[in-house]
Amino acid sequence: MKNIGWYLMAVWLIAQSVLTLTHFHFSHEKTILAALALVAGIFMLMYFLKNSVGNIGILLLSTWLILKSSLVLFHFSFSHSSTTLAVLGLVTGVFLMVRK
Repeated sequence: MKNIGWYLMAVWLIAQSVLTLTHFHFSHEKTILAALALVAGIFMLMYFLKNSVGNIGILLLSTWLILKSSLVLFHFSFSHSSTTLAVLGLVTGVFLMVRK
């Protein structure tokens, strides 16, 4: 499950970057990319919960992916949602780098 989550996240990152760099857009782009990020986050969360992995970075990354994609897919927000996601992303990056 972890590998599926990592592959889906890698595809999401590549697609996101290529679309941004080429300024190419298509209908339902945001929905498709958000759904891909949501599925990747769910697979990574399932792996974390199933294996009781001690790497908090994976838990935070899956949480960030699920939250970020849910904001787009389900059209909801909360106060300071962009700031919250930015801080969560920063903390996630730090934990992934130190592998705690």
